[in-house]
Parts: sequence; structure tokens; C-alpha cells
Amino acid sequence: MNVLPLRGVCVVAARWTVAFALTAAAPQAWAQSAAPTSQPQSTPVRPGQVQPQPGENYDPPGIRMGGFLLYPSLELVEMYNDNVFATTNNRVGKFITVVNPRVDLKSNWNNHALNLFAAGSVGFYHGASSENFQDFSVGGSGRLDIQRNWYLFGGGSFSRRHEERGTPNALFGPEPNEYFDALANIGYYQKFNRVFVRAEGKWEHLSYTNNKSLNIAGVVNNENRNRSEFTETLRAGYEFVEGTELWVQGGLNQRVYDTRFDNLGFQRSSTGWEIVGGATVDLGGITQVEGFAGFRTQDYRDARLGEIRGAIFGLSGTWNPYVPLFIKPYVRRTIEETNIAGYSGYWSTLAGVNVDYKVRPNIRVSGGAAIGWDDYRLNNQVPGTPDRLDRYLILEIGVKYQPTENFFVGPSYQYTNRNSDSPGIDFGRNIFMLRGGVQL
Repeated sequence: MNVLPLRGVCVVAARWTVAFALTAAAPQAWAQSAAPTSQPQSTPVRPGQVQPQPGENYDPPGIRMGGFLLYPSLELVEMYNDNVFATTNNRVGKFITVVNPRVDLKSNWNNHALNLFAAGSVGFYHGASSENFQDFSVGGSGRLDIQRNWYLFGGGSFSRRHEERGTPNALFGPEPNEYFDALANIGYYQKFNRVFVRAEGKWEHLSYTNNKSLNIAGVVNNENRNRSEFTETLRAGYEFVEGTELWVQGGLNQRVYDTRFDNLGFQRSSTGWEIVGGATVDLGGITQVEGFAGFRTQDYRDARLGEIRGAIFGLSGTWNPYVPLFIKPYVRRTIEETNIAGYSGYWSTLAGVNVDYKVRPNIRVSGGAAIGWDDYRLNNQVPGTPDRLDRYLILEIGVKYQPTENFFVGPSYQYTNRNSDSPGIDFGRNIFMLRGGVQL
């Protein structure tokens, strides 16, 4: 197939529309679709590794714009969800069409870096228009190089998103809850011989909409979930050998709600701290892993909500035992917010693995499996509140075929199951998808 005429037209169109695209909507992937496995990072060439011929490279080349490369893409997803409302009984299945435009603008400089993006996700539920959504996200990140091994970094984004049925914490009405998410961070990194220091500050503000309730008159007051979250971390470490670092990290956080009291009169603002020790190992691109363990506490302003404290841990890594195969395990445990009556917050633990395998340069198979636990902590101030532990299982698999570097298509499947101690919120869900699109 000769794709040069298409590419020429798209280049001209992209140059005229990039200014709009970088300020227009751009989404995160919708929550109910299978979360695609992240693309593997480039790795050093191994001895004896056979490199693809130029005709076998199916990565999008991008459009050169001065010192930048522009990567536009447009994806169309047709899916069938056999339990749209995430219910235990009386399951309702629907076909859904989702359109995902995206533009990335990445610098191609010897020093410093600047990356911008804009994306959108628009979903149409056939026969259930109340579930339609229009998400977007815009933002960027950058790095300012001061000297070798000394730089500043930061970024920010602004998004409009929605909460899918079956999302923890969400009190749903006849339509999905919408919310706005503003995020910014700034940081510093410097290395002195084998000693390094990294400091970072983050700010995030979440703003939710009210929603009509299915069961009671009035509204579900999601606005009392509006809050700002501030996080400050400092990491110091030592590189024992090249690619192997041991470090210790301390962190503080402040969670400040816009409304002083929630619906039941509790003050949910809180402060917390953590201390962890960890290690980062990079064996020449074949194995990369970072793990940590430590202690975390969250103290609520309202004495009736008490304090949540306990062990935290995490792991992320990439194992490349065979050139086309990437295996990515992960584990994380965090304290999350909730406004569900009777609970202070909950421990969220998730463990899983993603696998990415290139059968051929233009055929990629990806899959993943994860298990999770949401352990809600009682505040003992709402009589009759039961213990609650939600258990999750997520399985996914997909295939991506690229007939040329500019087109892709492939099926995927996701299974999600929630089993809870709280009655009436268990559900299972199968989602079948066919994805197709164009990228430059």
C-alpha cells in the first residue's frame, strides 16, 4: 500500500491544527476499557541482537517541526460491555463507540526537554445515552539541564474525567460522576560522584459534580469530595556500582477539603507522613527494577475519624529475558480517601504483571493480570457500619497489527470482578473490543 499521499496531506493538516490540538481536549483512557500495556522503553543493543531492517520498523516516525517532533493519532474503539452498570443481578449489556484523538509534541534537543500533549475521549453508549462521556486532558512536562547530573524538572496537566460504574467510593446517580483534575509538580535532582539527592513537590486539586440520586430525593453531594492534595518528598541515595542504588525517602502530605464538613458532619482533611527505604537496579536494560518498603500514617483533623497507619511497599520493574519479550511486574500499597459513611479511608493494595511480546515487528501481543484489595477502616462513629474488604481480579489480553507504520488494528478483551463484604456491590464484567486507528 502506498501511504505517501496520505502522509503528505496529514502533514499539512497537522501543521495548521497543532495550535488548536495542544489546547483542546485530551483524555485519559476510559476506565472501563482494557488499560493498554505501556510501551517498552528503548534498551541497549545486546551482543548478537539482530536489528529490524528499515522496512520492518513500524514505530510512527512523527512530523518534524523545527526542534520538535509531532505525533498525532486517532483511534476508534467499538466495544461490547456485558454489565454496563456493574450490578450483581439484572446485568445490562450495551455496545459502545469511543473516539480517542491525541497529539504529542516532543522536543528533539541535545539539552533540556519539553513535551506537550492534548487528548480526548468521547464515548457513545448505544441504548444508554445517560452513560455517554466527553473527557479531555491537556498538559506537559519538561527538564532544565543545569550541569551533567544536575537538573530541574516539572510539569502540569488539566483534565476532565468521569467515574465508571464499579469505581470505589463513587455514589452514583443516573449519570456518571464528572470531575476536574488539575495537577502540577516541580522537582530537583543532583548527583555528587556516587551520592544523589532528589526533591519533589506535587499539588493536585479534584473538583466533582453533584449528581441526581437513584434512590433518594435531591442530589448526591459529590462536591464535598472536592479537595487539594499536597505532597513533598526528599530522597537521598548512594550508587554502590553502576546501575545499582540504595536510597531512603521521606515524605509529607496534606489533604485539604474545600468543604469543612461532609454530609455527616465529619472533617475529612488530614495530614500524613511516610519513611521508606528502597533500591533501584538497572542491569544494562535487560532488567530494571525499583522496590521499597516502609511506614505510613494519615491523621485526620476530626478526632472521630482517628488515624490510619501501617506498612507500605511498592515494586515496579521490567524484565527483558528475550529480545521481543517484556515482562513488567508491579506492586503498590497506598492510603486512599473515601466519603462513604462510617469509614475514615482505606488501604488500597494492587499487584500484577503486564506482558508485551512482539510476534513480528508489526504484530504485538499484550496481556496483563492483577489482583487488588481495598480494606476500609472503620471510624466507629456510625453505628452498624460493617467491616468492608473489596477484592478485585482484572485480566486482559490484546493484539495489535500494523499493516503499515501509519495504521493499526486489533482486538482486545478485559475481565473485571469485584467481590465485597458489603452486600449488593459484587459484580463481574466482560468487555470485548476492536480497536483501529491512524498514527503519524
